[in-house]
Amino acid sequence: MDASKPASTRPTGLEHGKLIVLLTVSALTALLITPSFLARTPTYRPGDVAVRNVKADRDFLLLDEEATARKKEAARREAPLVFDLHERTHETVAVRLSKAFALMRRQIHNAQRALTLGLFPDRWHELMVQGRIGTPAPNPLAALDRESFEKPLGFTVPDQDFSVLAQHRFSRHMEVNLLRWIQEIQQQGILATQSPPEVEEEKRFKLTAGPIVVRRIPSLEEFRVPSIRRFPDLDEARRRLSQRIREEEPDPELARAMISLAAPLLEPTLFYNPLETASLENAAVQAVKPVYIQIKKNEMLIREGQRLRPEDVRKLQAYADSSSKQGGLLAFTGVFLFSCLFLGVLGHLVEARVPSVRLELKDYLFLAAILLIILAVGRCADWINSSLGSGLGYLDTRSFLYALPMAAGAMLCSIFFGITAAVFFSLTLAVFVGLLCGADYHLFAYTLLGSLVGSYGVNPCRNRLVPIKAGLLTGLANVTALVLIALFQENPSTLTLCTNTLLAFLSGIIAGVLATGFTPLAELLCGYTTDIRLLELASMDQPLLQELMIQAPGTYHHSLIVGNMVEAAAKSIGANSLLAKVAGYYHDIGKIKKPLYFIENQLDGENRHEKLAPSMSSLILISHVKEGVELAKKHRLGRPIMEIISQHHGKSLISYFYQKAMETREKAQNSKGADLPPIDIEDYRYPGPKPQTKEAGLVMLADVVEAACRSLSEPTAARIQGLVNRLINNAFIDGQLDECELTLKDLHQIAKHFNQILATVHHKRIEYPAQPGQTTKGKAHGGDSNQRESKQDKDRSAANGTSGRADLKRLGLQ
Repeated sequence: MDASKPASTRPTGLEHGKLIVLLTVSALTALLITPSFLARTPTYRPGDVAVRNVKADRDFLLLDEEATARKKEAARREAPLVFDLHERTHETVAVRLSKAFALMRRQIHNAQRALTLGLFPDRWHELMVQGRIGTPAPNPLAALDRESFEKPLGFTVPDQDFSVLAQHRFSRHMEVNLLRWIQEIQQQGILATQSPPEVEEEKRFKLTAGPIVVRRIPSLEEFRVPSIRRFPDLDEARRRLSQRIREEEPDPELARAMISLAAPLLEPTLFYNPLETASLENAAVQAVKPVYIQIKKNEMLIREGQRLRPEDVRKLQAYADSSSKQGGLLAFTGVFLFSCLFLGVLGHLVEARVPSVRLELKDYLFLAAILLIILAVGRCADWINSSLGSGLGYLDTRSFLYALPMAAGAMLCSIFFGITAAVFFSLTLAVFVGLLCGADYHLFAYTLLGSLVGSYGVNPCRNRLVPIKAGLLTGLANVTALVLIALFQENPSTLTLCTNTLLAFLSGIIAGVLATGFTPLAELLCGYTTDIRLLELASMDQPLLQELMIQAPGTYHHSLIVGNMVEAAAKSIGANSLLAKVAGYYHDIGKIKKPLYFIENQLDGENRHEKLAPSMSSLILISHVKEGVELAKKHRLGRPIMEIISQHHGKSLISYFYQKAMETREKAQNSKGADLPPIDIEDYRYPGPKPQTKEAGLVMLADVVEAACRSLSEPTAARIQGLVNRLINNAFIDGQLDECELTLKDLHQIAKHFNQILATVHHKRIEYPAQPGQTTKGKAHGGDSNQRESKQDKDRSAANGTSGRADLKRLGLQ
């Protein structure tokens, strides 16, 4: 914030609060209204009958579910099967074969060594005894342990083949060749069978008809083959291995032995993978693009009276879903900005040009809450209407909206803030309700008329039955509005019209009941003061008035007269007479704290101000305003009365004590011969503020005039009139009435009624024989009822009379 900016132009906390309320209400209102400006398609189920034609207002795409499903099924069927090719199976075979050959070569080596050392015959003899060999011969191969060769291999080797392998001494060359042949065959892939049982029956056609994906394990490299027939099964692989060995091994016996040894070592290396197959099928299905049918703008989607099929319902749903999110955002932005502009302009207009409506932040929050609640209920009713569709023939698309007690908001506004504020609220509510239903001017007119009638019917509200009567009147206005709106239509349905008028009449009654029930609650929660509350406060049985009567009887009598004076004058100038009267009763309750310091309560006793300095006396007099406000808060008199109590002296001067202070200072200077500090006149003025309303201005004028009239020694009608006119003129010239709405015409009416009442109160009475006339000392009047002076009645001064007449002419009172 710029510190150099004048304080009067800087935003205040109240202005910030109002701005926050404006933005919040606009945002929430936009949320409620925006759906009305989006494409709203009726909700139907298959078999329902369409209640109206629905024509596309834009091009959109309709999903062809059947064609898309066929396309996805085709993609799923075309997805290849996945087989895992285990490339390292030959490593296991190599370990087994190498171990077996290594054992045999080690045995041959050991046998040859034993023969060389002469140890072999004993072993040979042992084998002969066991019957495992025949005639002794110096051949070390005959003593080989065949079991140790067969154990690593895992199968039995025929004797003939073992002998051939032994003759070749299980050479390294044979081992390498065997491993090479086996590895070549296994790495090409070997199926256990050409029709793996793991493949589902519905997918078996893919084994020959479709491509196959082979995934190498563990490298996970993939390649495609046209058919599973490319890979041999185990029998075919063994035949290929046998053929390869015969082609490369010229010795038939050795080839036969190697075939006998290698064939059992071959194992399947290609296996079906159902999980990866399903994953490929899902990916293929997901990759399928949906099939859409283009619906052109202005194409008829459904017709009124048509029985809807499932495809019709899908078409409507696609039409509803085709509204873009960007369109919703634009609609929200438009409604939000319109709300801000409308509410901002209306609020500024009320504050700047309608001084009778004074709203605080609390009041704006209260009205905003009412507005949002009504709009939220209206949105729910609109959704109910849309969801019912053609379910009830005697209802239309607005029936539930007609049943809403919308006038209750205007009634509450009128009760708490007056008819003027209620008119602006009714206009605001009608505009937003019309927008809520898609710029429906019928609902705008219906809501505005009912709200205006309801707000008028409850003003003034001085008993609890007034809102009920206003509700009946509102119901009749609603019925009249609906009948007139029906005349605009070509063929209104009689049954629907009767139903709607019944609901509209009930809505008025419900609005009155709600206003009656929520008024005390709002009084309690928000501290509002209604006419009913004012009537309760006007009762003389109120504890505060009873205490005022006992503690300060003179002030009590003065307050009663002030209350009667302002009530009569308020009626003549269009002010709230009840508020003015009650405020007149309570305006001086602060004198309860120190009643004997005020002249009307002294009863010719000791004047306590004679022993006090003028500055102290003025502080005591000023304090009764603050103490009155505190008592009003304590006894919950309400904000309007507290404001009038704080304003009923404005910023007027306590002239008696100010003049006394000036005289005391002058005497002190003359006696001491020294300059004393000057007296600040502001120390002898009430703190204010000045009266802000007609009622506050009335109470201030009545307070001054009534107290001054008590000081007249001979209160004739002419002298009362001159005094009243002069005091009103003094208040006008002093600027005490600058901030309230009282005009010169109002002042003329006020003076007229004040004169009538005061002349009646102070009329001459006959002197009874038993009570000889007594003369009282005249107590001069002044501009403040709390001042005391002993000068001659100023009304007898010709000079003052001349100036008074001039002032009266200025005001137009003569």
